[in-house]
Amino acid sequence: MGKYSIIIVLGLLISVMFLRLQTQGSVRQGMEAYVDKYNQISLRNIANSGANAALNALMLDVEAKNPVNNKRWCNGSFSYSFERRTEDPYLGPTMIRVTSIGEYLGLKDTTVVLLTRPSFSRFAYFTNTEGNIWFAGGDTLHGPVHTNDYFRISGTTGNQAVFLGKVSSHNVYSSSQPYRKYYTTTSPEFHDGTEWLVPELKMPNSIPMDLVNAAYTGGTAFSDKYVWIKFQNDTTALIARKSVSTPPTAGEYSTYNLAGTNGVIYTNYSSSPTSTVVHVEGTVSGQVTVASEGKIKVIDDLLCNDNPVSNSHSMDMIGLCATRDVVVADNQYLQNRTIQATVMTMNPTTYTYSRNFYVEDYWAQTYGYLNLYGGLIQYSRGAVGQLGTPHKGYLKSYKWDPRLKDMKPPFFPMLLALRKIAWYE
Repeated sequence: MGKYSIIIVLGLLISVMFLRLQTQGSVRQGMEAYVDKYNQISLRNIANSGANAALNALMLDVEAKNPVNNKRWCNGSFSYSFERRTEDPYLGPTMIRVTSIGEYLGLKDTTVVLLTRPSFSRFAYFTNTEGNIWFAGGDTLHGPVHTNDYFRISGTTGNQAVFLGKVSSHNVYSSSQPYRKYYTTTSPEFHDGTEWLVPELKMPNSIPMDLVNAAYTGGTAFSDKYVWIKFQNDTTALIARKSVSTPPTAGEYSTYNLAGTNGVIYTNYSSSPTSTVVHVEGTVSGQVTVASEGKIKVIDDLLCNDNPVSNSHSMDMIGLCATRDVVVADNQYLQNRTIQATVMTMNPTTYTYSRNFYVEDYWAQTYGYLNLYGGLIQYSRGAVGQLGTPHKGYLKSYKWDPRLKDMKPPFFPMLLALRKIAWYE
């Protein structure tokens, strides 16, 4: 009996020791799993912190390019870098990719954020202030529409204003009525929705520096007070430059080959930048952006060689950017004018200029139709005509170029805002 008791006790001791070893192993494995999980979370947080630091750098300077390497953070470190289309041709023209690599205890993890910085050219219609100009019944707008003001809209039953793209505004008329109605029966049609009280989309005060730099590094830059540009349909342009406003003779033009450039043509009369006047006309082959620190005058039809109205895959595209005004000039009695371009004026806060798109002498003569195919971005709405019998100035026929959803004229001004497309961990 005593021998069997010893055997039982030994068996119990062995069982207890085995269970204890098992428990210790489970505790050890649990602790190791906890430590591994803690390290993974710490590593992920460090990588995400690097991505957030990069986004903060972009908030301070949307043109930020300098990478950060081995920044110490939470007992580890992170490094981040920026890529745009110049570094990766597969990125879209307005995209920025942020890559953050976190390191912790010899481990590495990566966070990638894909952003877009939309161009002003994506808008069919954009104003900083609307003034006392109303959208009327029968008006039809295609594409995105925005104002930093609030809209004034007229129209009656059966004859309402129609907005086929998304409509947004920074301000509202009142807490119960986002836009001001002319009639109680005014009820515009919003086919792609509305968004009121959105953050202000600030306009640049002058021609943005990335556009200016592009002109001096791969584009074309002038310092003359008056410039005339006649685009030919073979990637060349006849350009005259003068110090006086009298139109140039044929012999004063020189031929410029634009095929080997980045498409930017910039003029700044340094003695008085806002006195700069650039005259444009002709047919563009390729993609160009004409920029002036003063005015741009469109003195005849301005067309794309491969007509985007009939060919939605046309790669020809035109942008016009002026710190002051874009003016439709040299108009003729009952003649139409066609402009296939995205037009933008800036917001020079220190000046008292009109800063808009308008027709020269719109009140003095009866013209035909002003056919604008592209987009219109301006500080405030300019006058193109007057109602009456007969009307004065032009009748409007504005259509948005849907290619502007995915394309933009070269180095066309972009919004001072970023939108997150994706966050990959």
